[in-house]
Amino acid sequence: MALVHLERLQHNVRLLKAKLAAGVQMMATVKADGYGHGALEVSKAALSAGADRLGVATVEEAVALRQSGITAPVLVYGALPEQAAIAVLDYDIAVTVTGINDIRILADAAKRQRHSVRVHVKLDTGMGRLGIRSADEMLTVLSHISAYPLIELEGIFTHLSSADEMHHADGRVYSEMQRRRFIEWVHVAKRAGYHVPIAHIANSAALLWGPEYHFDMVRPGIAMYGFHPAPAWNQDVDLQPVLELRTSITRIARMQAGEAVSYGRTYVTEKEEVIATVPVGYGDGIPRALTNRGYVEVNGAIAPIVGTICMDQLMINVTGFDAKVGDQVVIYSQLIESKASIQSHADLLDTIPYELLCRITSRVPRQHIL
Repeated sequence: MALVHLERLQHNVRLLKAKLAAGVQMMATVKADGYGHGALEVSKAALSAGADRLGVATVEEAVALRQSGITAPVLVYGALPEQAAIAVLDYDIAVTVTGINDIRILADAAKRQRHSVRVHVKLDTGMGRLGIRSADEMLTVLSHISAYPLIELEGIFTHLSSADEMHHADGRVYSEMQRRRFIEWVHVAKRAGYHVPIAHIANSAALLWGPEYHFDMVRPGIAMYGFHPAPAWNQDVDLQPVLELRTSITRIARMQAGEAVSYGRTYVTEKEEVIATVPVGYGDGIPRALTNRGYVEVNGAIAPIVGTICMDQLMINVTGFDAKVGDQVVIYSQLIESKASIQSHADLLDTIPYELLCRITSRVPRQHIL
């Protein structure tokens, strides 16, 4: 069971919102099913706490929110598939454009549907992933947008590649280069006579770094879910992890020295040990790489994962614990300092909390608590 504490998410949203100057909007990023927390519930909670808009990765994610009753403005960050243009119009979804072909697709759909569409022009200022790569190319795209009255330019934006490394000189220099390039290109657009209602650049890290990155809107993601994007700096921010993953013990076995646990016999008891089985595994999103490395909490104490993690089950060493079948096991703890926290496991695996959150599969029930 994944317990999603929406009051913690609202706390985080309010904390982040308080760092913004008056008039700066917040677009809550709820892609990938709200980073595994449940996009609909997260969207409602974020909007009620002060978020102005929502950001998703795909048209399908945006349509799902609309079909569930979300009426707030939604922007699709990713590329526009041609077959999705009609849905964009039908559901009043703002989309990212990265070239004149996107404009042609939208113009054709808008003409057929007799409906306007809002667009945000994506600039590649140094991410090297998606977007327009020069000011001249940007002006060409903007000229095509202005030629179609049913296409409304709502924003221009870019994405920072190294904002979570700004506590290092090279990350700070690179982010500043991207910021200055973005400012320059937006000024080029304005000097050419184009109105840019919303300029935006800041992810969670840039939002926390400082107001020079806030512009007209910020797009927090991981910070909203309670994790600092760069744990090495700015630890005084009171972000609260929103999700915890719990299960319970299904078997207790007292094993003798020399007995093997799980596939491949990767763990062999050195003495008499008490091994507990719990019903979660990599089929639920627990990385198999935590085999003989990860930790869980049992009755407030830390227990190591032992033996190869299976698809549906894993084993833990509860020798010396007062543990029994049915006792609660916390797989991912909300306590940041715990060895069983998502951050601790991410550090152990040389990855980021985003990945572990998004890996939690749909067969894990979510209980949303507000």
